[in-house]
Amino acid sequence: MFAQRNEKDINASFELQEIALLDMKPSNTNVTLALVAPKDSGEKAGIIMANNSKWLNFTSAIRKGASARNVTVKIDGGNIPKGLLLKLNTAPCQGRGKGVLGNNVHVITLSHRSQSIVQNIGGAYTGNGVGNGYKLTYFLEIQNYNDLDINASETISVSLTLSDF
Repeated sequence: MFAQRNEKDINASFELQEIALLDMKPSNTNVTLALVAPKDSGEKAGIIMANNSKWLNFTSAIRKGASARNVTVKIDGGNIPKGLLLKLNTAPCQGRGKGVLGNNVHVITLSHRSQSIVQNIGGAYTGNGVGNGYKLTYFLEIQNYNDLDINASETISVSLTLSDF
């Protein structure tokens, strides 16, 4: 029996780039929050919340040894009417994602100052679309009935940013 062995080396190189992508689903609907009159005198005003939940999807690839990333949120335009607080609840990550998906910060009161809602994100992806990633739920809270102005109506712009710590 006779066998011959022939080996060759091939050099392979890989170029992996950092990735930081962020999206909201559904993206074609606005969040609507409003106060409504109570049904009976002596009761508190009601709050209508329509389309008030969104899903935060992201993809993150970071360099080895780089710091983790976080997602921050802030009011970018407009003002909350007096007497009201705009709050945001970030639920734990759900769905088909993999990797170091980070940790949610539960409920915050939105302001014009950036605040973290997801911290310690590493190399990860959440999955795409509704039901994947972090469910964000916006809601109003009446802080002071005395300050409420029935003629006040505002459109608020909220921005979310995925960035390195």
